[in-house]
Amino acid sequence: MVVVSSEFPDYDRGPALAAVYIAGCAISFIFVATRLTARFSIAGVGIDDWCMLLTWVAFIPLTVLLSLMCLQGGTRHLIYLADDPQHLIYVSKLNWIAQPFAIFCLGTGKIAVAFLILRLLNRASVWRRWSLYVASVWTALNTIGMIVLTFAQCDDPAALWDTSLKDTTKCWDPKVQSSFSIYGAAVHVLIDFYLAVIPATLVWGLKTDLRKRLGLCALLGCGSITGICAAVKATKLTTLNARSDITWETFSLFLWTGIEIILLIVCGSIPALKPVYAICMGRRPGTYNRTAGSRGVSMHQSKKSQSRARLRDDSEERGIVMAGMVPNGTGGGAAVCSRISEDEMEMHMEFEKRKELGPHGIQITKTVAVETSQG
Repeated sequence: MVVVSSEFPDYDRGPALAAVYIAGCAISFIFVATRLTARFSIAGVGIDDWCMLLTWVAFIPLTVLLSLMCLQGGTRHLIYLADDPQHLIYVSKLNWIAQPFAIFCLGTGKIAVAFLILRLLNRASVWRRWSLYVASVWTALNTIGMIVLTFAQCDDPAALWDTSLKDTTKCWDPKVQSSFSIYGAAVHVLIDFYLAVIPATLVWGLKTDLRKRLGLCALLGCGSITGICAAVKATKLTTLNARSDITWETFSLFLWTGIEIILLIVCGSIPALKPVYAICMGRRPGTYNRTAGSRGVSMHQSKKSQSRARLRDDSEERGIVMAGMVPNGTGGGAAVCSRISEDEMEMHMEFEKRKELGPHGIQITKTVAVETSQG
């Protein structure tokens, strides 16, 4: 018989946690689906889109596992679940199995954001590009290490949720896994803020008006919100050292992890939705097609195509290829350039002006006087 204590109230927070994950899974699906629709509409689907899709796909079993755990009372204090050992083993098992899915979602989501920024910067700067590659590899290794360590800490992983096996199974000190989890969370915080700052270092140097620069920095840096969530979550990891009340202590960890994953998918998809925004605003630029045998185009269409071709070549030269603007070659000798919005064209024209001014900002012009005589 369990003795009720005022220090451990019999309060079930599971339904609230399940609601956060179910609602977040639905909302993130809308953003991922819209993102892929936007990218397919401009023939610009890339590795960042597939990584984000993989993040959402892994978010589904995580939501299912946590919903089952929450609806079975898996977030109550451990003393209220001790009356039924088999039920306690069941909810504890769901708790441990859900953790690798959460870690995987965080890792692939941050890699998706890193590859999205790589598409934005492209060849603009060697150090920016390689730093993003390093951040992606570091995130991947950190994710793999955290997942492996979750189950490698005991010779028999079942001892994690079945306490009766601990006497016959060798397990590490819980502080080992807790310390590595704190390190992993710190890495996530660092990567989140880095991915938010690195685009701003390029955007802020543009010679456009302050409002647009601030808007672009906010658009590309909104992922810093996930860094705040990761920082809050890191402060909760020290409670896992004892594992004396794991069903109650992991509630806040799963809550902040779920919020972080949801914000990661949503904020990481917003920059890729520019084509959808352009369509909603009534701007539907055409595509540039270049075919060897096409001669029957009008003068207006020809000038427009040449302008877009020069704009594409200029963007590739400087490596500033914005989201939704990545060219994609097609069969039959045709090259298709993605749709370009007015804001993005203005941004590229600014780089063209900077090139004309030269490295020192000096533009040399010639003045020619023309005299005409009448009669």
